[in-house]
Amino acid sequence: SIIAGELQPCSETGDEKDAGEMWKHKDLRVAYIAQQHMHHLSAFLSLTPKEYIQLRYRNGWDEEAQQRLTLPQNDDEREFRAEAARKYGKRGKAVEELLSRQVRNKQVMYEVKWKDLDDPKQNTYEPLSKLRLLGVERMAAALDERIACRAAGVDQRPLTQREVVNHLKEFGLTEDMTVNRKISMLSAGQKSKLMLAASFWTKPHVVLLDEPTNYL
Repeated sequence: SIIAGELQPCSETGDEKDAGEMWKHKDLRVAYIAQQHMHHLSAFLSLTPKEYIQLRYRNGWDEEAQQRLTLPQNDDEREFRAEAARKYGKRGKAVEELLSRQVRNKQVMYEVKWKDLDDPKQNTYEPLSKLRLLGVERMAAALDERIACRAAGVDQRPLTQREVVNHLKEFGLTEDMTVNRKISMLSAGQKSKLMLAASFWTKPHVVLLDEPTNYL
């Protein structure tokens, strides 16, 4: 979960200076299949596997991962971000989005668009340490993933029916299953194969699997 960006290193004392650190190359492409991966399919049961892949990767990267990394995962995190924004945000505003990154003095800086400050001149470049204070360090991981996909040309991979069918076929799903059957009609094992296949769509360097062979 730490490598996937879902959890951040912390300190037993609560002092940020004592927190552990995790280093990951900014261009590393990581795919993550959580233990509750079957639950994530529940919102897409009316789609075919082809439609699911096309929807999930419509922008060239994994939209499910983007939402997991950018949105608060619970009320506690939402409240923490709001309080951190009041303390550390520009004019007490929260981070709305990270737009780009650049290296300054050997340090990676992220361009921040602040909520309710729509003039691009109000954007600022912040280090990862500042994003950590604001509780949005995972947003940096999301931006890194988007940039890595563009750099590798993954965002140019066609989402045609033939491309999706050939990809899923490597994971044991036939063309009929991919094109004609709703996900709700698939067996538990076939759903697991779909999740495995989906995680490999961006050709990641590392795939993190949490009990991926359940139902297989």
